Amino acid sequence: MEELWDIARVAVYLGVTERTVYNKVRAGDLPAIRIGRLWRVRPADLEAWLAGRGPRVAVPEAPSTPTGAFERGPYPYADVAGRSSIAAEPGTLPSRADLEAILAGVDELVARRLRLVALLTKAVVALGWSAPVIVGGCAVQYYTSGNYSTIDIDLVGASEPVAQVLESWGFLREGRHWYDAELKFAIEVPGGQLDPHEAARVFGVRVEGVTAYIIGIEDLIIDRLNACVHWKDAESCRWARVMRLTAPELDEDYLEERAAAEQVQGKLHELRVEP
Repeated sequence: MEELWDIARVAVYLGVTERTVYNKVRAGDLPAIRIGRLWRVRPADLEAWLAGRGPRVAVPEAPSTPTGAFERGPYPYADVAGRSSIAAEPGTLPSRADLEAILAGVDELVARRLRLVALLTKAVVALGWSAPVIVGGCAVQYYTSGNYSTIDIDLVGASEPVAQVLESWGFLREGRHWYDAELKFAIEVPGGQLDPHEAARVFGVRVEGVTAYIIGIEDLIIDRLNACVHWKDAESCRWARVMRLTAPELDEDYLEERAAAEQVQGKLHELRVEP
């Protein structure tokens, strides 16, 4: 049987994001075949395309897409709320100077937030805790390449280690929020944890040698649909639709299962109708 690569594997091979690969496929720039709703690329076609465009590193990122290679797979921690089953990483915790260094020269908002969370994650794991996960509006902002606007960074995970790290970085606390006026960050970590089915779909984005973890887009769509249906939030309806129609690939069976469990199937089916 002929070997076919999915979008994620092509993205890793090229060293770009999946959204960049998907955009090139949709634009007809990168040869691909469509199987149902899924795009697949022949390795031979990919090599021929690269040969005609120069070395692999010449493939550019879309300006609005945060830099970082996807690291798909199960969330590698025992539970997002508590201590990790993975041994704490030895070494000195990242400092405020390390934070400022990783942010230096980066102006794009989503990229800055990813870098902050990635370095924060490194520190939290070094303390022996499971990594926090980006959820809520900040996750919507990521999946829509910055088109969704939100003020703060929402994280699910243990608040204790996050508080320890942010305090050491000079962030100020007001209730459940941490602020830094100079760097223009607002972070909320109310505690809690993801459900097992959500944790299994969390993936990481590698940024400058560290990783930020983000809730899967299917679970994020269900989250927005919940607000849409049960809270009558029109904005959540709109952004669920945006993510539903623009996502490169979705696990439709999982979406259907989760929508049934959350009693939002009707609204999910509405999103499947092209505007």
